[in-house]
Amino acid sequence: MDRIGKYEVLDRIGSGGFATVFKGYDPFIKRPVAIKVCNTRDQESRQRFFREAEIAGALEHRNITTVFDFGMHEENPYLVEEYLPGEDLAHLIRRHEPNDLGIRLDYLAQIAGGLEYAHQKGVIHRDIKPSNVRVLESGRCKIMDFGTAKLADVESHLTQAGMTLGTVAYLSPERLLGRETRINADIFSYGVLAYELLSFRRPFGGRNIPHLIDQVLNASPISLLDAWPDCPPKLSEIVHRCLHKDPQERYATCTEVLTDLEEVIIEVNGGVRPGLFSEQSSTITLPQPNLQVSGLLERARQLHARGKIDRALVMLEEVLEMAPDNLEAQQLSQACRATAEAAAGESQVDPSLVTSTSKHLLSWEGPEERRARKKGEAVASIESYIEAGQLVAALEAIKFATTLFGPIEDAPGLMRRTLARAREQVSEVKGEALRAARGIVDQMIQLRQKGLLQMELAEALAHRAQQLDSEDLASRDILAMVRAEASPSPAAPPVSAELSQSQKQLEAVASIEQLLLKGDVRMAAQALDFAVGLYGEFEQAPLLRQRIAATSKNPRAEGS
Repeated sequence: MDRIGKYEVLDRIGSGGFATVFKGYDPFIKRPVAIKVCNTRDQESRQRFFREAEIAGALEHRNITTVFDFGMHEENPYLVEEYLPGEDLAHLIRRHEPNDLGIRLDYLAQIAGGLEYAHQKGVIHRDIKPSNVRVLESGRCKIMDFGTAKLADVESHLTQAGMTLGTVAYLSPERLLGRETRINADIFSYGVLAYELLSFRRPFGGRNIPHLIDQVLNASPISLLDAWPDCPPKLSEIVHRCLHKDPQERYATCTEVLTDLEEVIIEVNGGVRPGLFSEQSSTITLPQPNLQVSGLLERARQLHARGKIDRALVMLEEVLEMAPDNLEAQQLSQACRATAEAAAGESQVDPSLVTSTSKHLLSWEGPEERRARKKGEAVASIESYIEAGQLVAALEAIKFATTLFGPIEDAPGLMRRTLARAREQVSEVKGEALRAARGIVDQMIQLRQKGLLQMELAEALAHRAQQLDSEDLASRDILAMVRAEASPSPAAPPVSAELSQSQKQLEAVASIEQLLLKGDVRMAAQALDFAVGLYGEFEQAPLLRQRIAATSKNPRAEGS
């Protein structure tokens, strides 16, 4: 598809059980978007899709994916959301990232803040797990996929078809038992996510879905303090309270979670109160842009104080994009750069080994500078693909880069280099094929001259050589010779079809035995395969295979 509604389709991002997601472009507002298209006629799945549009479209929060539009395309409903560059939290966890406790606590606070907002709007997500949380380059977390969500005061009749281990591992006991679902069912799932983010292992495991369900319903997870000895005791208490099997013993709201989580963050930050928490409550909020800026500034100050210069610069970059004239952000950015320069001066590392990313951290980039750098990195990546002979990857990278950045000056030259490299590869393959054909023809000529190659086998080999090289004159001569020998003699008496078949089999056996006597085991094996293909399995074939195998192991055995 080139277009869905008014949106241009740029690329396919992926597909799930009942929807395909495309990267698109809004030509009117001029921004990238994500377009989720329902690709099934199943009424229950389509109902779930409509529910996601209805529920997610009514939510507006910094930590929840924003829905822009909804429509129909060729009788298929589609949902238009903000495009989120970055990674799913599940990918980071698999790489055991991030290592910094402060950043992990920040992620947990953001996710709890998004859930708190949804719950206050009467929405239960019902599928909280790391793969449904997107982490942007700036460190902001976004909760995604409200396809299984329901309103707290409306009972859902959607089934749980298509459940997987990756989903069951995060479901609350009451959901697995089919009981009434309240908002703290999301808090149980949040507890599983928190346990996994902090210890890089899930609290419940199982070989299959029944075993996993039994673990969630009946087993107590290993203490987070045992799974991760560096865990602050208060944080372990928070996570295990989220994971309590009895909903009455669990946190009732995410506001309660954030109240306790704030204490841990203040302790980890050495008594500094996190800027994203409002003064009235422990809720993370985004009502005003200035609060968002001040929160990012506070995080940048904390990161700078702890020596996390790269993360601080990322925060400051986002602040300066929202508020380019913010004097405090400019000064803090200069201080970060000075710290980075001082560290680089004290380092014993060869300056030539410093990565382009590290160099980038030494100066703030505007949007145009960053775009130019990204284009340069894309061109360098494409060139490496071409040098490595990965031409399909090179073509895909060229297509993606031109889609993302528009016309690239180097693109025509890169395309010519890719096609030239492809022609070289085709030439190499063709040369190997021609050498193989030449070898087959040479062997046939020698064997036919010695009377050791049966006529029909010679014809089959000649046809194979012709397939490899249709212009080979020698193989044409062999075919002409074979056909001349195949011409019936006028004086030859008529032979029955059954007798003729038997005679041909005997001739094939004699030819193969002659090849074995000459010590040409490889050609004997090929001749036997051709003979069985022509005449079917005959009586002497098993014995010939045994002799070929024995001769291959002991080349002198046949001659003796």
